[in-house]
Amino acid sequence: MGVVPLIDEHEVAQIVVHSLAGASVVRIVGDVDLAAAGSLRTALGQALVEHPWIIVDLRRVAAVDSIGLGVLVAAREAARRQSGDLVLAAAPPFVLSVLHAARLGTVFSTFDTVPQAITFALAV
Repeated sequence: MGVVPLIDEHEVAQIVVHSLAGASVVRIVGDVDLAAAGSLRTALGQALVEHPWIIVDLRRVAAVDSIGLGVLVAAREAARRQSGDLVLAAAPPFVLSVLHAARLGTVFSTFDTVPQAITFALAV
């Protein structure tokens, strides 16, 4: 399992990519917003090079904005073009409410825990 930290001291979010057999887990600590968009885009692109299945661990995300959502949507579309998908795991209630308000609640598959998302991704 490879672990590559993608942390920029000037950005709020900390993003780490874990490469598993068959999927990548992208862990985010902080906000998914304009300040984190560049690092998040890079991390998701790296994860997609490793595997077409990406699990985004949101358990330590405090806020999300439209720019952050746009990065997630674009990465999901890229994953689907490679016969994979991007799924969300452990999203806090606030993040889920933002997804629903942006009418993205049915676009992403969401899971209560990272292990549930990994099980789903590896079973497909």
